[in-house]
Amino acid sequence: MITDSCPSCTTRGIAPAETRTRGDRAVDGYECPNCRHAWATVRDLTAYSELHARRAQRRTRRSAA
Repeated sequence: MITDSCPSCTTRGIAPAETRTRGDRAVDGYECPNCRHAWATVRDLTAYSELHARRAQRRTRRSAA
């Protein structure tokens, strides 16, 4: 599960109150338990795919040296 931080009071680790999937995107709705600020985020699910994970694990020239 992906958590977020409140953009108003910076409380961390807030879980989404609601999640909807629209094609290759997930829309997460949040409400801060501290200040009650509400916001939404949109994430591109292809960025979290296994292909992306494999590319992130590849060694770069700098890390290989």
